[in-house]
Amino acid sequence: MNEHDRREDSAPEEYDVAGLREELLDYLGEHRDAYPKAIEAKFPRILARIVELWGKPDLDAFLGSLMVSDRPGRQGFPPDVAMEVFRLATLYGSLGLAPKQEIGAGWAGIDDAELFKRHITKGEG
Repeated sequence: MNEHDRREDSAPEEYDVAGLREELLDYLGEHRDAYPKAIEAKFPRILARIVELWGKPDLDAFLGSLMVSDRPGRQGFPPDVAMEVFRLATLYGSLGLAPKQEIGAGWAGIDDAELFKRHITKGEG
């Protein structure tokens, strides 16, 4: 591999940011105000991945992985980018596009929560 090839391999990937913007704005519809301008400007690779995954259950997991890193020593995103990630994750869930969480949270695994609460508070359990 010569020097020219090495530079091309390490060159940042080019993205059609205008095309990505148009596509995501179309997906967002009436929620266009949630468009992630800071992500577009600072992390076009992440914007491309968001557009690629929009409408798929994997986007929820991807946005979650951006909010909570499982790799030690990561610096994290600037506050404006972190806020956009959170806002997109919240919007995605509110639009019903995120997968339903089946793992018990709160009273999810209890058939009759009121009956169960009365049973516990009476000291019968």
